[in-house]
Amino acid sequence: MTSTTQAPHRSNPVPGGRREAAKSRKRAAILVAAQAQLAEHGYDRMTVAHVAQDAGIAIGTLFTYAATKAELLMMVTADRWSDFVPLTIQSAPPGDPVRALRHLLAPFVDIALREPATTVAVARELLFGQPGPHRQAVLSLVADLEAAMARLLAEAGSTRAAEAATMLFAGVLFEANRARDRRIIRADDMDERVERLIEACLPRNESSTHA
Repeated sequence: MTSTTQAPHRSNPVPGGRREAAKSRKRAAILVAAQAQLAEHGYDRMTVAHVAQDAGIAIGTLFTYAATKAELLMMVTADRWSDFVPLTIQSAPPGDPVRALRHLLAPFVDIALREPATTVAVARELLFGQPGPHRQAVLSLVADLEAAMARLLAEAGSTRAAEAATMLFAGVLFEANRARDRRIIRADDMDERVERLIEACLPRNESSTHA
């Protein structure tokens, strides 16, 4: 009897896997290029064409990832915020609601101080922008943050905690817009404004203990 030895079976690479890897690489390149353009030129002067050029892709390809310039901004924002929003919520200190609220808002205050123009552009898109998947991703992160703030406000005795949390986050974005108009933005000024917003959203007896 003649025996035959079969060669080991080798599965061919899945084409879909290669496509997904290529899409991930392009997405990463777009994010790097867009972040660099925002840092150097700001949102108003950033162009989709320059981002595509820096990412090494055709402008039509970029539009398959972000359909508009505003959605490109939201794509970058969702990527950045998804890195710190969940961790910030999880690491909120227990016991003192004022301290915990400061902790939740601190990353946004820091971004507003470092990147005031971009922060204002993000706020504008969140408040008035057209629907889109990346904008929705950012809004979902905001909803998670506001839910965490609402829990703290409710624990402090607020009877309208959800509304107060929404007003508190919107107030921080508004203060970032006001701070942009100053020639020099000081961290102490912004911290004081946020402190006042928190006190305004807390029940009177709770805010008075931190005065």
